[in-house]
Amino acid sequence: MPPKKIAIYSNAWDTNAGGGIVYILAIAKILREKGFDITLFFSETINLAELHLLYDTLNLNILKVKKSSIPIFSQLVFAIKEWMDFDIVIQQSLESPRITFLKKSFILCDFPMKKMDSFIEKLRFWFWKNIIVNSEFTKYWVKKNWKREAIVVYPPIEIKSNLNKEKNKDLVCIGRFNKGKRSKRQDVVIEGFKKIIDRGFSGINLHLIGFVQDIGYVNELRNLSNEYPIYFYEKCTVEKKSEILNNSTIFISACGLNIDENIEPHFVEHYGISVVEAMSFGCIPIVIGKGGHKETVDHGENGYYWDSIDEFVSYTSSILCDSKVKDRLSNNAFYKAKQYSINNLELKLTEIFIK
Repeated sequence: MPPKKIAIYSNAWDTNAGGGIVYILAIAKILREKGFDITLFFSETINLAELHLLYDTLNLNILKVKKSSIPIFSQLVFAIKEWMDFDIVIQQSLESPRITFLKKSFILCDFPMKKMDSFIEKLRFWFWKNIIVNSEFTKYWVKKNWKREAIVVYPPIEIKSNLNKEKNKDLVCIGRFNKGKRSKRQDVVIEGFKKIIDRGFSGINLHLIGFVQDIGYVNELRNLSNEYPIYFYEKCTVEKKSEILNNSTIFISACGLNIDENIEPHFVEHYGISVVEAMSFGCIPIVIGKGGHKETVDHGENGYYWDSIDEFVSYTSSILCDSKVKDRLSNNAFYKAKQYSINNLELKLTEIFIK
């Protein structure tokens, strides 16, 4: 019997789409290794050569990666023509998906951006049998906005075999450079770091890693960083990022600061794969205690939550001044990250797709 054929549709506009693109590529790779015939479809805006270059560690050569012959976000029924050759379809979607008549259909949802109120939207959803989400936080909002149950399948990270015990005192922040409420708020991170340096701490650097969506914002950040040991990595390789994480003590995130997650949940981290990746290197996360952060970071056990610059400075200072606290939090972060391994993703996908 020939292998079952799965069509997987990514909603990524470009290769800098962040954790969502890593998530769907990892799922495609595992299902291919389980014996499924996978075709991975991307928008016409995707540079496939760049995709292979950036994510070569996922061994994309074992997948059939294509550009969709229809607009990737089209809501029209003519998508059916492209799907008729497949047994299963998985569509990454933030809003109402296209109609499908396949018996096995899955929506892969990073976050439900709006409620499904209209009859047409509800009708489209009726055709989809299953919803997979990236966190309990997203699951809650799928239930609230879409009135549907969902299966939580956490995005994976690569687990390191050993923890670097000789880390320096550096801080690292990872995330796109842009303004607005969905910003990673590197401006606040810089302000807090400057206060730490002004307190007399020395031999400490701040590394800011991310792709640029707003060059004007980056220029503002560079001006804020004047004469402080702050370094920017706008086109950081996987190897360089791993080197920085391996040698840094603290991962800092300001995403969600001053946001009410009950009113604007789409502006906080829905999962936060960069946080978990940093924890896998033994970095201690100091993050905003909202959204997906509450699942991956346990306050006082493997990291801290902060809501003000004073708290950020205080928690950072306590880690840098107390080696016992630093070692305990780092070890706990390292072991908590193991819950989000590729192996655990494989077990979850086996449970869902191989019954």
